[in-house]
Amino acid sequence: MKLTVNGEAYEAKRAESVTALLEEMGFGGRAVVVVLNDEVIPASTRSTCVLREGDCVDLFRLVGGG
Repeated sequence: MKLTVNGEAYEAKRAESVTALLEEMGFGGRAVVVVLNDEVIPASTRSTCVLREGDCVDLFRLVGGG
């Protein structure tokens, strides 16, 4: 499935859900904010949030510091 991830074309092998995409990209279990087509996707709904061809996904890793 062809997606745009962080502004770049991405061919997903497993994209049946946002959770599957995160696991495929190595973000599974990490603190990440997911924005799908300009809508923030809560972590509690990622496993049921279905991706579609052409979707735009933005991923933001949370970084602590001071």
